[in-house]
Amino acid sequence: MRALSFAALIGLTSFVRGQDIDPAADLDSFGNNTLFNTWRPQYHFLAPAGWMNDPCGAGYDPHRDEYHLMYQFNPNHVQWGNMSWGHAVSKDLITWTDVGGWRNSEAVALAPSESYDRLGIFSGTMQPTNLTGGQDGTLMLFYTSVDALPTNWKLPYIPGTESQSLALSSDGGRTWQKYEGNPVIEGSPEGWNITGHRDPFFELWPEMDQLLGQEEEHWYMVLGSGIKGVGPRMPLYSAKRNDPTKWTFLGALWEPSMNETFGDVKVTGSYGFNFEVPNFFSLKDSRGKAHYYVSMGAEGGSIPSHSRWSLWSEGQVTRRQNGSAEFSVMSSGVSDWGNLYAITAFQDTKHNRRVQWGWSEEDMNSYGVKAQGFQGAFGLPRELFVKETYNIIPEPGNPIAAKSGEVATQNANGTFTASTLGVRPLQDVVKGLRQGSKKTSFRPGKRSSTEYLNESSAHFSLSATLSSASGPAGFIIRASEDGTEQTAIVYDPTAHTISVDRSRSSLITQFANFMASGHYFAPLLHGGKREAVRLDVFVDGSLVEVFANDRFALTTRVYPSKQDATKMALYVEDGAEAKFEDVTVYANFKNVFPGRPKNSSSPLVWDSPEVSGNGTYWAGW
Repeated sequence: MRALSFAALIGLTSFVRGQDIDPAADLDSFGNNTLFNTWRPQYHFLAPAGWMNDPCGAGYDPHRDEYHLMYQFNPNHVQWGNMSWGHAVSKDLITWTDVGGWRNSEAVALAPSESYDRLGIFSGTMQPTNLTGGQDGTLMLFYTSVDALPTNWKLPYIPGTESQSLALSSDGGRTWQKYEGNPVIEGSPEGWNITGHRDPFFELWPEMDQLLGQEEEHWYMVLGSGIKGVGPRMPLYSAKRNDPTKWTFLGALWEPSMNETFGDVKVTGSYGFNFEVPNFFSLKDSRGKAHYYVSMGAEGGSIPSHSRWSLWSEGQVTRRQNGSAEFSVMSSGVSDWGNLYAITAFQDTKHNRRVQWGWSEEDMNSYGVKAQGFQGAFGLPRELFVKETYNIIPEPGNPIAAKSGEVATQNANGTFTASTLGVRPLQDVVKGLRQGSKKTSFRPGKRSSTEYLNESSAHFSLSATLSSASGPAGFIIRASEDGTEQTAIVYDPTAHTISVDRSRSSLITQFANFMASGHYFAPLLHGGKREAVRLDVFVDGSLVEVFANDRFALTTRVYPSKQDATKMALYVEDGAEAKFEDVTVYANFKNVFPGRPKNSSSPLVWDSPEVSGNGTYWAGW
């Protein structure tokens, strides 16, 4: 550990005493893990320490009535490198237990060990099946095995960088055995000058069997990819259910152009240049009609605030003349308007629902991250469903008439029903997290000024329904007693946005205290009333998640330096007014890893030149 500067010693002493962090202190000179609990979430899924990114291997094991969730993991340090998988299990998706233990190396489930994966175990998915397609308690996962680095869509692709491999477990994921015939899928499609070829997502899919005229059940797999100078791609593969070691390339499922946008980029996002962590699935609406969706991380953006997007698209799926499948976009939207990325989902067969996970990176500009001792967390588990909004009246500026995230159907009375990909936190999980917390409700009514609530917490949820808003209105969270630190969550009915204003979130100016904002349009409904906006906000240390009307999500980070930055308020901009109803606070949620100590930090390990390829593979922290 480096010697601390005098300013850092003052800041460190203040922290140890539970007081404010001196914004003038050099956090990079603090000792490793000294700020471990300062901004750490407690009711979200996260690694015991070190770096974590993409969710992997999420799934339900019906043989043991157990949920699994794995994650990209560098147990040695707080920066990317040494990519392995960590692993935890749960009976209810609420509380979790680390498989193997919480201490850094104990938590590793799958690590580089073979020539084909010597430089990394990249992302993938899991299914409760054996190699013959049966369910006998065996778990099977596919992952991207990495044999060359670096890999980046902007760089020339090194041949042989990525291949797809599988591993099996016969003891509920406590140990894993890599398939002796790995890698199962080598190389990339012939003739593709690729930008990447990774993150296998595979499922059984009866609807696709029917579309392609398959008499036997098949597994279907999509990978994240792209062709340089052409556009991102989702290569589609299939294998018979009874032999997932032999895959056939069916062609590109979808072929968008380079950096293409479906509609206005500020509404539907940009497909970028390379796809990562793709999903392909179908959901049924209230009438039983199937809707087909893809979701993906899109690298490369066309506006400065988004260098990568978390997107979804709904489309029609048809059979090509060569017998493969083609996806044609009908609507497109943003899965999360903030920094939730690498979003993936699995079919929860226990409750017949599709459950989504995503990764929220820290937003510290890597400042003081070694003192924090960990980096990254997952958002709350979310349910995906077909969201239908009824009785919409056409009006000037209504995006229902344009390319957007909705497919509109006109009714006999002239109104429209709009369907979109719905998203909301799993309600049973939220209910479980709130057990033992303090619930407070506040009187409804119109407000024309900001009103502080008699509640304070750093780990809470705050909900309200806003209507008749004449201007920006919403919440203030993580506010200090003197008001020098505060974060505003604002619905603006004129700009059609929901934003998290972080310009005053922290006195530590090195952090990324910029605005996080997304498009949200409240339509006019039959009878002439504007749709009310239900805001559900979850705050957990530094992690902030905002949901609206089951069709908007935004995840971001805030890092207040003051210990008393726990106040909250109902916000109304000067000169505006809004009606607030159903205002509820649940303060102090439970800890979802009860088997870990409060401080599960671990010493940070410097990667030697030999391990990091002299800093070529990763930075060598």
